[in-house]
Amino acid sequence: MPSVLALLVLLVALAYGNSLQNGFTFDDETIIGKNALLKRVHHWPTLLTSDYWGGGQDPATAPDIHMGLYRPLVLLSYAVNYAVGGLNPVGYHLVNVLLHSLVVWLVYLLALQLGLSILSALAAAVLFAVHPIHTEAVSGIVGRAELMMSVGVLASLWWAIRGHQGLSLIAFAVGLFSKEQAVMLPFLLALYDLCVGGTFARNLAGHPASRRLSLRYGMFALVLMGYLLVRWLALGTLSTPPTPFLDNPLAGLDWYPRLLTAIKVAGQYLWLCVWPVSLSADYSYNAIPAAYSVLDSGVVAALLAWLGLLAIAVRSFGRDRLASFCIGFLMVTFFPASNLVILVGTIMGERLFYLPSVGLCLLAGLAYERATGQPSAAPITRHLSLLLVVLICLAFLGRTVVRNGDWAGTEPMARSSVTVVPNDAKVHSILGRLAKDKGNWDEAIAHFQTALSIYPEYSHIDVTLNSNLGISLIEKGLIAEGIEALERAVGINPRWSLLHYNLGFAYARQGRDREAEASYRQALRLNAEDPKAYTGLGFLFLKQKRYAEALASAEAALERDPQYGEALFVRARALEALGQTDKTCLPGFLKC
Repeated sequence: MPSVLALLVLLVALAYGNSLQNGFTFDDETIIGKNALLKRVHHWPTLLTSDYWGGGQDPATAPDIHMGLYRPLVLLSYAVNYAVGGLNPVGYHLVNVLLHSLVVWLVYLLALQLGLSILSALAAAVLFAVHPIHTEAVSGIVGRAELMMSVGVLASLWWAIRGHQGLSLIAFAVGLFSKEQAVMLPFLLALYDLCVGGTFARNLAGHPASRRLSLRYGMFALVLMGYLLVRWLALGTLSTPPTPFLDNPLAGLDWYPRLLTAIKVAGQYLWLCVWPVSLSADYSYNAIPAAYSVLDSGVVAALLAWLGLLAIAVRSFGRDRLASFCIGFLMVTFFPASNLVILVGTIMGERLFYLPSVGLCLLAGLAYERATGQPSAAPITRHLSLLLVVLICLAFLGRTVVRNGDWAGTEPMARSSVTVVPNDAKVHSILGRLAKDKGNWDEAIAHFQTALSIYPEYSHIDVTLNSNLGISLIEKGLIAEGIEALERAVGINPRWSLLHYNLGFAYARQGRDREAEASYRQALRLNAEDPKAYTGLGFLFLKQKRYAEALASAEAALERDPQYGEALFVRARALEALGQTDKTCLPGFLKC
């Protein structure tokens, strides 16, 4: 057993060792990098009552935003990471790799518990360890929610099968407080009892049937109710997160095309498990075109694949119920993220198939067992089966190592995604923002315009796109067009102080001084601690020869940031105009 564990850990290290050099990517930057609650130990209790995204929101830009996601254990794990290593991404990636190793070990233990041989269980665990579809969950730091939830679910299931109810309940709670998908654990227990039967159930054989059922599932129901109560107390709601059309275009479809498209997406998950070549970090509008006919090729392929698996499960139920359990595991754990009944926050995310793929890997291990474990199996069959498994695992290992490089940062991830889903509006918007941040105005504008050509309504719903497009247009010299974009942004979120500052700056460049002053003052009403808006007013007052007001604005900015260079310039010019040149220097900053 220790040698098997060492082998699995070694394989995980080979597959994900190069991910340790990666930085923060996509949502890592908001949930971790900008989350002030992670950065002080005395804030840690607040994490237990916080929305998953809440700590990364700036109250001056996006007040009172709640996404309805409650994952306090994941946030606490980030806080511990920060306490140990600050914002050095190595520690965060290392924890993810270690958690993935633990999940791999649990897959192996579960396979043994189901009755697979050591070699077959090892085959299932190795396939899971190196499969490229898991790179988003492991190499993307915020994929930790999938990892911790999977640890909780698999450990709870394994301990329940072995009769350790207390440990199983604790693990179930860990899964629930890591990610909502863990609610499916009782259904997995029922599936196991139906298909296999377990030690835990047999230990209760002396009790009446109703008592056995109560003891078997009643405590799990209590843990679930406790979780729901704590969630309600923390967030004030039990409702599911909102479903933005941009992230999940199923929200804008009628029930029939919505169902067909969800089936099509479900087929794409299976295809990526078989052929994980074209992987993307984002599948927003319009990466996956909607399906309006049951004859859509994607729908047909998905129906054939999923109905084929269902047929195998039904046929195997009378003879080989292990196959039924493996396929049932896949379907039960995938159902919450499938969009078939309840819409989730995205139309598709490879991380969402992390736990469901356990069922497919167990099925592969079972297939290997059946091919090689029969007394009648010829030696060549055993050798060829082993060779096939080894070759597949090596191919998956190589693809995973290459794929980790895409997660080096937001830009390589976005550029990788746009080659796979060129019609993804959100990815083009991200690439536009990155180009804007580097001062590549032409490239930025081109990406924003591409995003708008894919999804024309983008300009009416997204603050960030309008803001970044407006800044890019203004820096390019297209001030009127830039102001139009910034005004749209303010119309979408009038409580974002930075938008009013940018709009004031644009008005000032166009000579619209009265409107510029009003925008700067509105920015200060929303965020009185931002030195930029005070300085913007100061420059405007210098232009209008309102030197006393310019001086007051500059000094207000310097109270917030004593070394703010532009405010120092405004102060010096105002003092010079007022004839107070003896005060143009600040003690300890410049020599007079």
